Amino acid sequence: MTYTQRQLAGLCPINALEMARLLKALGAPGSAWVYVAGGEPFRRNKALQPLLAEFTNVVTKEKLAQNGELSQYINKSSALAAIDYIVSLSSDVFVPSHGGNMGRAMQVRHRKYIKPNKQSMLPFFDDTSIFDAEFRSIMRKLHRKSRGQLEMRAKL
Repeated sequence: MTYTQRQLAGLCPINALEMARLLKALGAPGSAWVYVAGGEPFRRNKALQPLLAEFTNVVTKEKLAQNGELSQYINKSSALAAIDYIVSLSSDVFVPSHGGNMGRAMQVRHRKYIKPNKQSMLPFFDDTSIFDAEFRSIMRKLHRKSRGQLEMRAKL
């Protein structure tokens, strides 16, 4: 498959621009805290720029940790992943950018989870003729099921 075919099939991670647009469409305010789990992205902050432009509180475990606090875990990817897991499990809402192991674990354990409907939503990201209000409406319709589960889980 080509990259475009894989992306349209929902097999590629959501990039920072797509995640920022999705979160805004689902009603996340610009002041919301967004925790980016995992390792440092390719091209560092440049890769995260669209997310940083929309949300003022984008953090990673490196930003949250005090000086030297993570040094004992530098070469221990499982320990770093465990830190991401604990922070993510403590979050108000979990939205994965891809379907990896952490996303699957959170889907089972997290009380408020939104699974992006990548295959259905990606064509709308490329359509520049869609206005923001219509885009919000489309994203909310595509994710109504997980948003409904969100409300039910919150009541438990």
